Amino acid sequence: MEKKFVLEAKGISRTYKGEVPVPALKKTDIAFKEGEFAAIIGRSGSGKSTLLRILAALDIPDTGEIYVEQKKISDLNDSELARFRRRRIGFVYQDYNLFPEYTTYENIVFPIHLDGRTEDKAAIEKLMSDLGILHCRDKFPHEMSGGEQQRTSIARALATEPAVILADEPTGNLDAENAAKVVELLRFCSEKYSQTIVMVTHDQSMASYADRIIRISDGVVTE
Repeated sequence: MEKKFVLEAKGISRTYKGEVPVPALKKTDIAFKEGEFAAIIGRSGSGKSTLLRILAALDIPDTGEIYVEQKKISDLNDSELARFRRRRIGFVYQDYNLFPEYTTYENIVFPIHLDGRTEDKAAIEKLMSDLGILHCRDKFPHEMSGGEQQRTSIARALATEPAVILADEPTGNLDAENAAKVVELLRFCSEKYSQTIVMVTHDQSMASYADRIIRISDGVVTE
């Protein structure tokens, strides 16, 4: 069976205005299928972070439209968009973005509680076990290694069962060994959960773990 597109961008572009306008992203069409692990690779300033922010509905393109599960998200108002992001878009940050006063478990279920829902505790603990952080259940971020913190960030993104997970340089703060483990974990999540994952990186070796590599240079996207 042909897999459906989960995330689609049609004709998107973005120019940052100032004394000298900067065209960060030139007119682009791009789409990602269910269960696909894709890497967007480019140098600093290439436009890859702008592309990711637009795909995550964190930035508004000057032109074009974004569809998640065939839903045109540019039609949503601010409150609807915030709720949609919480439920259908997972995000993994370079700096983990964990709450220092919360335990690993509390950090993972935070988006679920923010949405006014109650988590399935057994399912969350199974997820933690799959990601190798069940032993960190009651630890605080400062008590964990960088690799464990990033695994927690990935678990938090997966916990809401989103349509797509967007990862912004998820290995940028890790040494080579832990970086490889995190990217292997993202690939595992894509395969085990049929999770669509789009990862931005500047590292060719990290991109090589993906099913598909997309390159961006001077705001122009190529396969």
